[in-house]
Amino acid sequence: MKIEAAALARLAILVSVAGVACTGQVGERPVINGGPSTGTGTGGSSGNPPAGAGNPGSVVIHRLNAFEYDNTINDLLGLSQNMAQKTFIPDEVGPNGFNNEAGALTISDAEFQQYFNAADSLAEQLFTDPGLTAKIITCVPASATDAACLRTIIDGFGPRAYRRPLTTDEVARSVALAADAIKNGEDFTGSVKQIVKMMLSSLPFLYRIEMDPTPGVGQTHRLSPYELGSRLSYLLWSSTPDAKLLAAAQSAALLDDAGLVREVDRMLQDPRATNFVSSFAGQWLGMRGLAAHQVESTAFPTWNESLRQGMVQEVALYFNEFLGGDVPWTQFLTAPVHFVNGPLAQLYGATNIPVAQTIMTKVVGLDSRRVGFLGLAAFLTQSSYSYRTVPTLRGKWVYQNLLGETIPDPPAGIPPLDPGMGAASNSMTQDENVRARLLAHRADPTCAACHNLLDPIGLGLENFDGIGAYRTTYGNGQSIDASGQFPDGTKFDGSAQLVAILSQGVKQTELVNFAAQQMMTYALGRPLRLAAPNDADRQYLQQIQQQWAKQGYVFKSLLRDVVLSETFRSRRGGD
Repeated sequence: MKIEAAALARLAILVSVAGVACTGQVGERPVINGGPSTGTGTGGSSGNPPAGAGNPGSVVIHRLNAFEYDNTINDLLGLSQNMAQKTFIPDEVGPNGFNNEAGALTISDAEFQQYFNAADSLAEQLFTDPGLTAKIITCVPASATDAACLRTIIDGFGPRAYRRPLTTDEVARSVALAADAIKNGEDFTGSVKQIVKMMLSSLPFLYRIEMDPTPGVGQTHRLSPYELGSRLSYLLWSSTPDAKLLAAAQSAALLDDAGLVREVDRMLQDPRATNFVSSFAGQWLGMRGLAAHQVESTAFPTWNESLRQGMVQEVALYFNEFLGGDVPWTQFLTAPVHFVNGPLAQLYGATNIPVAQTIMTKVVGLDSRRVGFLGLAAFLTQSSYSYRTVPTLRGKWVYQNLLGETIPDPPAGIPPLDPGMGAASNSMTQDENVRARLLAHRADPTCAACHNLLDPIGLGLENFDGIGAYRTTYGNGQSIDASGQFPDGTKFDGSAQLVAILSQGVKQTELVNFAAQQMMTYALGRPLRLAAPNDADRQYLQQIQQQWAKQGYVFKSLLRDVVLSETFRSRRGGD
């Protein structure tokens, strides 16, 4: 029966999606406070952006990814689980490396089946716990068919599940479903459970949907306050709007610039803002992969899980220094700030912190040779092989992930730098002079162009081994040479000089501009249109970059600028 029910629900979802594509509506568009809302902010009214506005683009219907789904379920139902992240089919990742890009998040029969089964399982779990049940059934029914109590429940739970008021048709369907459940022998609680199951496997819950009043016409319009609330909530919390955010949407306060900024600042102070760091920074800066990164024990015998966890926590805390404070992004590669537990302190050579300490401690000025993001063990570890450093990969990562430059893949047929099977456990491979090996590799003209660009950055970090410990010699006893030269002739010696060069002049401009681009991409949940002939996002990105420069490159200012931009608050039909 479950598979048959899922198939019917799957059919319903496809019909609903087709309806959106053709008409831009699912049922009726919710009415706010009895009529259309108008904002009073400097950006113009809720229905129309200011005169001269460009094309802010649109976002296709946006399926919740596994991280968003688990967070939404937990906040909606009061649970603490991560079912989707543990058991669901892995999410697709967009071209910019983010798993919240709407166009990449498709859904197959197998994926919908897992959502349907999860809705069934979660509802059963919910209604076996009296405390959790009481959060849904907020009235005492006089009978199994108490219509007034049922409506109270639908009006209470429905808008929280759908992140907006229910339409008349949606309320009627819920009432009819409860009536059918009673006919089939359910009591009042059982009928409510069926409504919850239905909502948790429905289109308005599984997807974030934004409506165009004239879908086939290229008309730019402001998002509704509830659509804007969902954009903001899934940006900052990767989860559903809370009661305060829904109230700001209902009153239309969210449409005003000051009201929108108030919500941004409030939400960043909420513990759920750690989800933004985990999702945005975790994916952009590559730190999510650290949890599964393999380390060869014969090469690094001090490696352990406490050290890994310290690295994961440090990179989140380091990013939060910029998100929550006033440290400018121009110092991202040079700030002398670290956060350490006992094992990480030992790795860094800080002897005043007990090795058994699990609490992360902020340390400023730990070591002048180890500063900024590129000095974090998390970065140095995830950009290495399991058994040795990889200067080329470290250099490529900096160019691509921090400076936004495109690095082509190596041509086909290039032999690997290391021998084949057994390289990880081969002591000669682990201990050898990597600079010397790369120098021989660059002798091949097909390799030289890219390696001459990438290797200097990685070799400038070569004093840090494959798990981020500082060293002066290789395992074979040869001294480490961390000097280098950029293609423009700029020379450096060691990581401190390297990061100083990367943090000034043209490189600094690339650093801050790409940070703004990544922030805007993640916030919109779609790739930016920056290349001619369709470069409509360029004007918005340039406006944000220029505004951020005036604000001293404080990251929370960038976040506010993106949220206040027309491309975040508006969409265009017909795209």
